[in-house]
Amino acid sequence: MRKGFIFILLLVFDFLLMYGINEANVLMFNNNFMIYLAKKDEPENPTEENKEEQEVVDTSFNGESIEEIGKKIDNYTKKTPLEGYGEYIAKVSITKGVNPYLIGAIILESTRCKTECVTIFRECNNVSGIKGSPGCFGGMYRNYDSINDSISDLVNSISKDFYTQEMQAPYKMYKPYGKNSAWAFKINNYMDGIKKAK
Repeated sequence: MRKGFIFILLLVFDFLLMYGINEANVLMFNNNFMIYLAKKDEPENPTEENKEEQEVVDTSFNGESIEEIGKKIDNYTKKTPLEGYGEYIAKVSITKGVNPYLIGAIILESTRCKTECVTIFRECNNVSGIKGSPGCFGGMYRNYDSINDSISDLVNSISKDFYTQEMQAPYKMYKPYGKNSAWAFKINNYMDGIKKAK
């Protein structure tokens, strides 16, 4: 008997509680009543000195600026369709912590633009033979909207697939890159040529 009475009391209490919550919700909704939680204390504004420290980004590679390296790449690719992309190659590479001379050399070896640029570069803006979709002419090589997009994709790929695996030199890269030792030799030659370009 006593258990039954307690059970009924609990049911009544639950009903009143749910009814009260429902009525409170209706009242709040009808009157656009909002509850605002206290905000956490905002961190103090950084001092000017700290701001400057946060904004400092390394824009050099082995002591050379983006502009200097970009100029060397442009000088080495003078009178080819790659001329004018040097600074972009340097900027994207350095931002990702990748050797810009390596990227310039891979682009030169892949596009063959020192003689006559290959079709996938001329027609599909593909600077390195990266495969994927949308396919170039429906093929396996990727078609890019712009040369800059293709350069960025190459740098991201080298950063992710090679630099994170401690493979930063052509002779360490050529097998996983699907090339032979002659490829590594050519890349090193192109790198040396770009470095010496004035």
